Amino acid sequence: MMKFIAALLFLLLLSGCAKTVVEIPDARDFVLVNVNVVDVKHQRILPNQNIVVTGGVIADIYATENKPLPENIEIIEGAGGFVTPGLIDMHVHIYEPAAYTIALSHGVTHVRILNGIEKQLQWRDAVNNDALIGASSTVSSPIISGYEDAMLHHTVHTEQQARAAVRKYKRLGYDLIKAYGNLSEEALLGLVDEAQKLNFPVAKHGPHASGDLEVEVLAGLQSFEHVEDIYQGPLNHKFDENDLPAIIADLKQVAVPLTPTLSIFQQLTLLSEDKQSFLDKVPQHYTSTIIAMETKSNQTERWLNASPEMALHNRKTLNFLIAISKQLHEQDIPLLVGSDSGVLLLPHGLATHEEMKLLQQAGLNNYQVLEAATVNPAKALGLEKQIGQIRAGFMADFLYTRENPVNELSVLVTPDALSKKGRWLNSEKLTALRDEAIDNRSVWSEFWALWRAL
Repeated sequence: MMKFIAALLFLLLLSGCAKTVVEIPDARDFVLVNVNVVDVKHQRILPNQNIVVTGGVIADIYATENKPLPENIEIIEGAGGFVTPGLIDMHVHIYEPAAYTIALSHGVTHVRILNGIEKQLQWRDAVNNDALIGASSTVSSPIISGYEDAMLHHTVHTEQQARAAVRKYKRLGYDLIKAYGNLSEEALLGLVDEAQKLNFPVAKHGPHASGDLEVEVLAGLQSFEHVEDIYQGPLNHKFDENDLPAIIADLKQVAVPLTPTLSIFQQLTLLSEDKQSFLDKVPQHYTSTIIAMETKSNQTERWLNASPEMALHNRKTLNFLIAISKQLHEQDIPLLVGSDSGVLLLPHGLATHEEMKLLQQAGLNNYQVLEAATVNPAKALGLEKQIGQIRAGFMADFLYTRENPVNELSVLVTPDALSKKGRWLNSEKLTALRDEAIDNRSVWSEFWALWRAL
């Protein structure tokens, strides 16, 4: 800890003004012509389409031969490329503005932040008001938990404390409550009831209730987080697939979408297996400076020093979590792409695509993976009339690739271009904006954001 504090003080002393100014291109009206639209919801390709964008919204979509092009509007030639809805990452941790731009550069047009701090509300509004270019966001409250003095947590033990916490974060302008898995029964029941009264969504860490409560008391939540908690909770750390059907049947009855967050367990597994050789490949500059320092002096060190036996256990657990996700999918429980990026040096944007690859391993076909990254999250967020599809009246948040992503999802990692609310950004511009955002990173800004949250 002393080494971390000393290093942080040194960085703060060295930190100066931003080196460059991020250029924010203007949004504009345009028609993207001669493209194939990936209709994720209906699992089909709509060939030879024109997409009209005005005021940051998709105004019209029509087959190229059906209408003449509108006059007095910019024409962008799509040349037979493919247009896919912007990706939505439902589980991220962000503590600096650069992360929004980094995520966007890899095709993630919206994120849900699940460990809220006050500054994120300002960054959310900055993106919405075009003062910051990056992924738009939905911001949870600080984690409501039963821990005493945990960093960036709000501690509650009683029903009254839980209800007060819900009212507080609704009043402060957060978008949902993040409830942890160690809440007491009375606190959890009070939190859920108060949130329902206020029409305030709740994401629950762990797809299970507290104590002896049945999971049915959690019906109506926005989502459950971490398939790992099925293994650690109801299965009590046992690799027992015989008990899974009953657990999954209960979850299906509750009908709450689930975010597996497989990529975070893959990250710790690879760190424990390949040690420094894997760490050297991680783009650590994608993680904010202070969080990266803390992670390397704490969490990362733990897995780098893991024994061979622990590495084998981690691999076995990861494979089991993928198998659980497969069974959840086969029972039609809606899955949500959520990477847990920002934790354990998981890189924003890139980790979203790793999560998608892991869902492929869980048996989802490419359309189903895209559904978990677009349609399902939009519905869970209550934004299914605004984002997640390429439709008239929806926000102009979409990705353009020369190749068909349904054949190869990896083409979405670095889209050839994208539209974010009508800003047309090609791959070169996205890279430049990402590099500038990282170059402009302010340790002081991150420090004060975290300090105020503490």
